[in-house]
Amino acid sequence: MEYFWYILAAAGAGIGTGLAGLSAATVMVPILIVLCPSFSGETGAYQATAIALASDILGSAVTTYTYAKHKNIDLKRGWIMLVCILAMCTVGSYVAFIVGNVVLGGFTLFLTFFIGIRFLVKPDTSRKDQAAKGEKLDLKGIIISLFFGLTIGFGTGFVGTGGGMMMLVVFTAFLGMELKTAVGTSTFIMTFTALIASVSHILIHPAIVLEK
Repeated sequence: MEYFWYILAAAGAGIGTGLAGLSAATVMVPILIVLCPSFSGETGAYQATAIALASDILGSAVTTYTYAKHKNIDLKRGWIMLVCILAMCTVGSYVAFIVGNVVLGGFTLFLTFFIGIRFLVKPDTSRKDQAAKGEKLDLKGIIISLFFGLTIGFGTGFVGTGGGMMMLVVFTAFLGMELKTAVGTSTFIMTFTALIASVSHILIHPAIVLEK
């Protein structure tokens, strides 16, 4: 039965990444820590987080390639977010290992529930005054990018999400990106954040890959 949940988690993660730029962890982590006995141990939530991040790498890379072919990536408005998120991934990973399984698992479930409710209430976050593709950030955009980049980066390492859903909100609602461009840009960033955060998790707790 546990293998069924593995397959369901992987399928849901793949569909979510391709359609909406969702991080694999949004689907995978809650299923693994709640329904799979293998992740009920002392570091189960931390291990589930690392696995979700690792699966995000390839899934986000494939999705990025698809969006890049159609020129739906805008790094002129997303580069600050990229730098800040990459910088904070390792910090979040280390803090996640320190706080323990109960805190990490509970916070992950709460965040996933909150994000789900948010998009059920208001699924469209696009602004009416969308910015032109490739338009440079103004001072307000830079401040917003710094603030959300640092917080999303920490959350990426701590909770194990690639940050896709949160980046999508920031890019569309605050930075004025068109939805497809926001999805493409967020999945591009997720490819690198997932790589750094998953490697950090494994280096901090090598038993993730060494345990049988």
